[in-house]
Amino acid sequence: MDKHEYKQFSALKKKMRLVVCTHNKLAKNDFSADALAYVKRDGKANACYKVYTSEFCGGHSFWMHEIGHILLGHLNFEDKTNSQVFNKLMGTWKSFSKYISFTPENENQTMLSLINLLKNYAMDMEVNSKIFDKDEEAFLIEDMNQAMYKKLSYIVKNRLEGWSEINRRLERFNYQKRHNSKAILVTPLFAENYNFPRGLSWRQYIDLIILAPDMVMPQICEKLRTEQEEFIEKTAKLPAEVIIKAAKNQDMVLAEVLSAGKRKGKGSGKGFGKTCSFVIHKLGPEVRSFITERALDKTEDSRTDYLYLANRGKSDGILRGKSVEHSDYTPGNIYVIVDTSGSVEMERFAQLLGLFSEIKSSVGQQSKVIFWDTDLQRIDSLCDGINAIPLGRGTDIAPAISYTAGRFCSENDKIFIISDYYDCLDKWLTEVKKIRCSCYGICWTENREKVSYIDKEDFYAFCREVETLFVEL
Repeated sequence: MDKHEYKQFSALKKKMRLVVCTHNKLAKNDFSADALAYVKRDGKANACYKVYTSEFCGGHSFWMHEIGHILLGHLNFEDKTNSQVFNKLMGTWKSFSKYISFTPENENQTMLSLINLLKNYAMDMEVNSKIFDKDEEAFLIEDMNQAMYKKLSYIVKNRLEGWSEINRRLERFNYQKRHNSKAILVTPLFAENYNFPRGLSWRQYIDLIILAPDMVMPQICEKLRTEQEEFIEKTAKLPAEVIIKAAKNQDMVLAEVLSAGKRKGKGSGKGFGKTCSFVIHKLGPEVRSFITERALDKTEDSRTDYLYLANRGKSDGILRGKSVEHSDYTPGNIYVIVDTSGSVEMERFAQLLGLFSEIKSSVGQQSKVIFWDTDLQRIDSLCDGINAIPLGRGTDIAPAISYTAGRFCSENDKIFIISDYYDCLDKWLTEVKKIRCSCYGICWTENREKVSYIDKEDFYAFCREVETLFVEL
C-alpha cells in the first residue's frame, strides 16, 4: 500500500455521495483564511458544504480531514454548541484566563475566541482519531509539514507581510532538521498528545479540556507561541491577540447592541420591537417596576349593575340600571423560568428572584419558579418560598418554555424568562409563538459594559417579539 493511500479513503468517498459538497482550490497568494485547508457550510438553510485546500497541499490527507468535519457533524448547530461551550467555560474561566494576558476591555472577546479555539482543538482530535488510524499519523504529519514549508517559503520568496519573522523561523527549522531528521514545523492535533484516549466525540474532548485546564493550557500556549511568534511578547502569559488571531476564522458574530440600540421605542427602520431600550439597569426601582407592572395585570372595565335601585325610597318602584366603574387585579399565575447555567453571584441572583417573592400575595396561588439548564432541575412554589438556587451546566431553554406553557399556563398567566440569552433564540421564539399567555424576558449581563450575542439576527428577532429588560448582576 502506498503510504498516502489511507485505509479509510475509499469509504469516505462512498459516504460523500450522500453529501452535497464542492472541493475548491485556494490560490497560493490567498491567505485570507490563514489556513492550509478549511471547510464551511454553503448557506445556513441547507446541507451543502465547501471544502477549500491550498495549492500547497498534496495528497489526500487535507481533503480527508475536512470531510471528516462534515461527516462528524461539526458544522451543525454552531450557535448552540458555541453557547454550550461558553456555559461550560464560564465555571472555570479563572483557571484558563491565568494563562492569557488581556485587558478588561477585550476579556469577553478573548473568551469567545478561546471557545472557538477549544472547539477546533476538540473537533480536530475527533477527526484525527476517527478518520486516520493510529499507524497513519506519521503520514498526516508529513503531509502537513510539507505543505506548511511550501507556504512559508512562498511568503519569504515573495516578501509578503511578515516574511522577515517567517524567514527566521524557517532558518531555525532548517538548522534543527540538519541535526534531527524528525524535526517538524507544525504538529496536527492528536488526542494522545494531551493524554486523552482516541475515538471520543469532540464534546467529550471539550469536557476533558474543561476538567484539566492546568494540564492542557500550557501545551496550547506553547503550540500557539510556536505558530504565531510575531505576536509574542516577552511575558509568561500568552497575549490575547494570539488567541483571537488563532480563532478569527470562526463565524462568531458579536452584536454590540448597547451601542447599536440606544434609541427607545419602536423607532424607525429596523427597530427593536417590544424591547424598549438596550440600556442596562442595576437591580433597583426600574427592575422592580418592570416585574410588577407586567406580573400584576391590572384591568379596568365598565359594567351595568342592574340591581342598583336609582329611585330608592320612591313610590314608583322602578329599577334603573347604572354604569359602575370597577378596577381590579386579575389573579393570574406567573411562571418564572430561570436559566441556571450562568456563573453569576448567587447573592445577586437571589435578589432578582426576591423581587418576584415580593409580589407573591398579589398573583395566583399556583405561581411557580422553574429552574432549568438543559433539562428540568427543580420547581418551587412562589407562594411557599424559593429554596437554594441549583447550579447547572449547559443551556437549552426552548424545552423549558414548551414544558411550562404546556403543563401550567392559561391565557391569564404570564411567563418570565431569566437568562443571559446565550442560547438558540430562534428556538425560543418558535416556542413563544405557540403559547397563549404573555411572555417577558429578563437578560442578565454579568457586569459587562456591552451585551454580546452569538447570533444577532436571532437576538433582534426575539426582542422584537418578547419585551426584554437588561439587568446587571
